[in-house]
This record gives sequence, C-alpha cells and structure tokens, in this order.
Amino acid sequence: MKTMLNKVTRIVLLTLTIQVLEGCSKDFLNPDPMSFYEPSITFTSKEGLQAAITSCNRNLTYVWTGEGAPLLTDLLFSDVAIDGTTDKSGPAQDLNAMITPTSNNNDINTNKINFFWFEGYKGIKYANTIVTNLDRVPGLDTTLRNQMMGMAYFHRTFRYMWLIFDFGDVPLLTKEITSPKFNFRSTKRQVILQKLVADMEFAVQHVPATGDYGTVTKGACQQLLIKCYLAAGEFDKAIAVANTLINASGYSLMMDPFGTFVNPMPAVHNITRNVIWDLHRAQNKSIATNRETIFNIISREDFANSRQNMVTMRNALPFYSGTGNQLITTPSGKQGLSTSYTQTKDKIDLRKTYGRGIAKTRPTWYSSFTIWEDSSDLRHSSSTGNWMHMEDMVYNHPSLLSNGDTYYGQKLQKYNAAGKILVNDTIRTWFDWPHYKIWVETPRSETVDNYDGGASDWYIYRLAETYLLRAEAYFWQGNMAAAAEDVNTIRRRAHCTKMYAAGNMNIGVILDERARELYYEELRHMELSRISYIFATTGKSDEFGKTYQVDNLSKSSYWYERVSKYNNYYNKGVKTVYGTQFTVSPYHLLWPVPQSDIDANRNGQLNQNFGYSGYEFNQAPIDNLEEAIRAQD
Repeated sequence: MKTMLNKVTRIVLLTLTIQVLEGCSKDFLNPDPMSFYEPSITFTSKEGLQAAITSCNRNLTYVWTGEGAPLLTDLLFSDVAIDGTTDKSGPAQDLNAMITPTSNNNDINTNKINFFWFEGYKGIKYANTIVTNLDRVPGLDTTLRNQMMGMAYFHRTFRYMWLIFDFGDVPLLTKEITSPKFNFRSTKRQVILQKLVADMEFAVQHVPATGDYGTVTKGACQQLLIKCYLAAGEFDKAIAVANTLINASGYSLMMDPFGTFVNPMPAVHNITRNVIWDLHRAQNKSIATNRETIFNIISREDFANSRQNMVTMRNALPFYSGTGNQLITTPSGKQGLSTSYTQTKDKIDLRKTYGRGIAKTRPTWYSSFTIWEDSSDLRHSSSTGNWMHMEDMVYNHPSLLSNGDTYYGQKLQKYNAAGKILVNDTIRTWFDWPHYKIWVETPRSETVDNYDGGASDWYIYRLAETYLLRAEAYFWQGNMAAAAEDVNTIRRRAHCTKMYAAGNMNIGVILDERARELYYEELRHMELSRISYIFATTGKSDEFGKTYQVDNLSKSSYWYERVSKYNNYYNKGVKTVYGTQFTVSPYHLLWPVPQSDIDANRNGQLNQNFGYSGYEFNQAPIDNLEEAIRAQD
C-alpha cells in the first residue's frame, strides 16, 4: 500500500520546507501581500507542487512534537489530563484566571492555545496558495491537478476542524490573499463545515490510494471525511465511508506481534513481546507490514535536516527525581531516585529506562484508573511492561548503594509502614503512564543525558480510530449492537475479556475506548467539542440524562459534563504546592480568539467567544456560504 520515498529526495523536499517556513509571519491578519510561495518558481513542475504539499505535511508535525507540544494543551482541556508542572505559578491550571484573550497563550510554560489559531490559519494560508495557483501551472495534467487540489483541501480541512471546534465561529478563507486585508468577518461554524464536507468529498474522489509515508492518501481523506460527516449529522454517509476504509481499502488492524522487536532495558524493565508494544515502536509505524497505518508524522534520526524530537519522555512522565517539594524518599527517609547520567550510568539507570519527566501533562484518575476495568487489557498491562506504575519503579539513588541502605533496588513505596506519605508532591511526581506509547529512543549525544524522547514517526490516523468513529456513527443512529461490536473489535485486539453489549452502550463507552486507545494521539478537546455540538444539534440526551442547545453550549455542554465528572482536579479544590487551584468553566469549551488579531482587524469585526472580554462587541456572523465567499474579496 505504501511506498518509501527516496531518502535523498525526502531530505531535499524537507530542506526546502524548512527554508520556506523560516520566512513565515506569525499572525494570519498581518498585512502581508506576498504569497507564501513564489508561483513563478513553485508552480511550474510536479516537484514544486510536491514540495508545497510537503510544507503542509511538515507543519502538522508541530502539533505532536517538542517540549510542551500543542497536543498537551488540547489534552488538559479534557477529561484525561492536566498540566502537572506544579513548580511554576503560570501554567494552565487555574484556567479561569489564566486563559484570557491577552494572556500568554503560546508558550511552553503556559499553554499553546494561540498555536492552534496562528498555525491553523498559517496552514490554511499554505493550502489556499496551492488551491489558487494550481490552474496557473502550464500544461498541468488534470489528474495531477485534482490530486494536488485534494491534498490541499485535506490540509485546509484538518486545520479548520480544530479552528471551528476550538474557537467556534471564525473567518472562512478559501483562496490566497494577495493584498492587505483588515476587514475579516467571523462565519458561523456550520457554514464552514458545509464547505469542508464538499472539499473532502472531492479529495476522496481524487487523492490516490497509495503514497509515500507522511503524505496525504485517499485513506487519510476518508478518515477526515468521516469526521466531517459526523459533525454535519450525516451519519449514514459516515458509516458508508468507514465501511469502505475498513473493508475495501487494504487496511487492517494489527492483531499479532510484527516488525522489529525492541526491548531497550531488559535488566531494569523487561518487555514481553506483544502486539500493542510492537504497534507503537518507531521502527514499525511506517512499514509495509503495518496495515493499520493511515496517516503518520515522519520524523527520523536518519533525516538530520528535518527530524523533530517527540520529547514524550519529558512531557508525559512524572518528575520522579526531584528535590525539595518534588522529593520522593525511601521509608528510611533518604532521597530515593536519581536520573543523573554521571551517577547512574553504570548502575540502575532510570533515566535511560523511562526518561526524565517534568509532568507537563499529568493523567487524571479517570485516564489512569477508572477506564481500566479489565485486568487482561494489554494497554494497561504492567506484567508485559506496557504500562508503568510508580510502584514498579525501584529506588536507585547511588547514595543508598554506597551507604548500604537496604532499599536500594527495591520497589518504590508511596507510604511507610506507619502510613506516612513519602511523596511531597503527588501531582507532579507520582502517577502512572503508558510506557508502550511514550518511550522513544533518544540516541543523540545532545539529548541522551536527559532521554527526553528523540525523533519518531507518530500516528495521526490509524484504523483503530476508524472503528471507533464508525461506532460513534452507529450510536447516533441508534444501532447500539453495531456500535458495541466495533468497540469490542478494538478490545479483542488488546486481549480484553470484558466485552460490551448493546444494552450498555452509550457515547461514554466509546469515549472511554478512545481514551484507552488514542491517548497522546487524538486531539481530545477537539473531539469532545465536536461531539458536544452533535448532542446539541440532534437533541439526544447523553449518559447523564442531559440535553443541550447550540446557542447555549458555552454555558452547558457535554464537554463540561465529562470534565466535571471525570477530571478529578478542576473545581475540586485541588491546589498545587504554589497554592494554585485547578479551575475550569463551561465557557472553556471554546478558547479565546487572540486579542491582537481582533485589534489588527480594524475595518471588520472578529467575534470573541462568550466568557472572554470583548464578547460584548460581537456582530452577527456570516450565516451562508455565498456571503462568506464574497466577503474574502
């Protein structure tokens, strides 16, 4: 199904991408009449078109890579995680106080809300430049033209899906802007969605079924079209596309171990080979044997000019070797853990085994415990090495060894025999994590001391999610038996013994399975927002017995119900060691539009979302596609 791009060609294309990206401006409203590409150069050959599409592909990787990756901001606005960096007073923990239109919303020390705004429109800008200039290429073959158009539509739609479900009503841009413009207007979410559906229907028809890893294929377009159909309430169509993708497109779930087996530190943390472990190894994500892969990030150690570090082992692990308020002691009262390379390289090296975490994303009780009701589930299996409990780690501080302390090499304890807690800051330094998903080899000298998590291919779309999207569509249709079977298909692959019947199916069951299967892959807040709008437009009641209205979602939504019930930090009186209390409000369903762009748009009105300053100046958004298209002139 896949072909491997010639390594030299890939490096050339990605080097071109880097050069192009370095010239980008930050704000989409800045009056910059210059096109992102120079049409006379870029749009004269197939190679130029491929380089332009590669630029769009590469920019998607920024969502999942790097310290404080934007993905983590999305997760903390959900039921599965919070920001665990309790040693700072500025992270996104007290959301009521920290999240405003003028706050620092694009920083690893706070949050990356504005990344989704700026990079969303930056990606749309790139895609629109392709869309506008394709027909200017002399002698361009119609088939290639439509393929490239479909790929550009995919990238534009991917960004718009997060924009409309993170920010609501936003400007619709469908063509290249070639002169300064200060009169952008917000367009209603459902109007934009109408355009996205049409674009993705075109893309599915014209984008080829096969392609190099990391490029948009028909399968990726089908997956995105399913999400668009679900958002639009076209559940029959969503099921039809999912059926084709699952049954007739050459994809299949990986059911048995495959590819390269990696057992990085067997003396400290042994892995018993299993399909879940193999599925998430960097070496196995983009190989022909893996029939589950639909669309991946490509980031590899061999591609020195384009690789990006995942930093998963820094972002998603506890800060277990801290001192002071972050200290973990032995029952004998000594410092228990160390990740110092010089101290532990010839001893019990936890740094190399697990990574050196800072708890930028900290799982909730829901995602660590509540959803794991089946002891046979490979995704939560500590016996195979897939899942990591703090109690499975061992004391390794060299001073314990040199002083003959009997706790050296023994498993961690949270409490001593008298019941006294041995951990000062359980938010930051004591929690479980999915080792099978987070561990990424860190081979380079500049990163090896910390073992943050190096370059790795990463899933954006895979077939497991297709099953769960189809289950969701069946749920909206009322076909609970079919929904249960799709969820159970994923569970059987994970060796679960507990299966669901039609009688106990609801959307919460599907979302629980998404949390198990897609942690650190899916944009969880975006998906919960999308589902919240479906509840409001269909009038269906949720598992809590509640119904919702579209015009009132910033005051009452399914998203807020789940966060209130399952996130055990927000609005529960929990405070960090700095005294910061975790808070969230119903209006955080939608994020604030950056005030800088509202101010720059001096001849028009960009609407602000309810709950944020400036909302009182809103004007009626564009409510039809024809006017939205005209408004771009």
